[in-house]
Amino acid sequence: MLPFSRYTFGTMSLGRKPVETTLDMKVVRRAMEAGVWFHSSPTYNNGFTFMVLRRAFDEDRPSVPNIIVKVRDATPELMRFEVEDSCRRLGVDRLDVAQLVSMDPKPGNLVDQLRQGGGPLVEELASLRERGLVQKAVIYITPRNADAAVDAADKSPLIDGVTLYWNAVQFDATEAAWARIHALQLPVLALRTLGGSATDKNYAEKQERLQALVAQADCSSTTEFNLRLAASDDAVNTTIGGTGSLEHLEEFLAASQSPDPLPVDVLEATHRLQIEVAPVR
Repeated sequence: MLPFSRYTFGTMSLGRKPVETTLDMKVVRRAMEAGVWFHSSPTYNNGFTFMVLRRAFDEDRPSVPNIIVKVRDATPELMRFEVEDSCRRLGVDRLDVAQLVSMDPKPGNLVDQLRQGGGPLVEELASLRERGLVQKAVIYITPRNADAAVDAADKSPLIDGVTLYWNAVQFDATEAAWARIHALQLPVLALRTLGGSATDKNYAEKQERLQALVAQADCSSTTEFNLRLAASDDAVNTTIGGTGSLEHLEEFLAASQSPDPLPVDVLEATHRLQIEVAPVR
């Protein structure tokens, strides 16, 4: 897999005020200067996120970052359009990683085709890689598709890893899938570094318990705690956290320099927090 930065800059907060992007541009340029990976989607903020990124990239082409982009994959035509359109709009010649969002839950979807070794979606993904428009691809997993998606990643040479919501209060996989990820040494891109799902009925209580664990681990912030959590699991290649704040970005960058693994007792308590069942999305 590609050598990710430990922290990946999530761009979902950019472009919310398209008539005033001065602060957004400063945040992007600082992230570019730091040399971290970027994560984005053509759908963020009705496309204005891409506008901010393109403007910043055009100002300093030698510093354009490696980028992970969400790609919708319901049909071969949509997958091809999303990749080609993202490259055009960002002014790049390839996506370093296509995050396939597994958007079709019906039988015969991308996961099923990957497991079976063929199908129109698989052929299109292979073509995009052969054309050099997609360098690597990861597949998005949820509790509903985790076991099948990990099996697809194992069976298909077109899939290089998985991505999921994974942080101190959220674990969007099954225990069996996570064990297999480790056994296969599949790279994991962990989403929502500081988040957790607001639809989780235990969200507020989990946040309170998390603060106790932050103190127990002698961390200065939840940012430091979550970067140390990611550093404690060798499957997690990078953790993706979004911000539109320069101050918050600096906090992420500082915490990602050389995070120490968390103590074993804190890790065990954190995993109990992660796996408390929330409503399945």
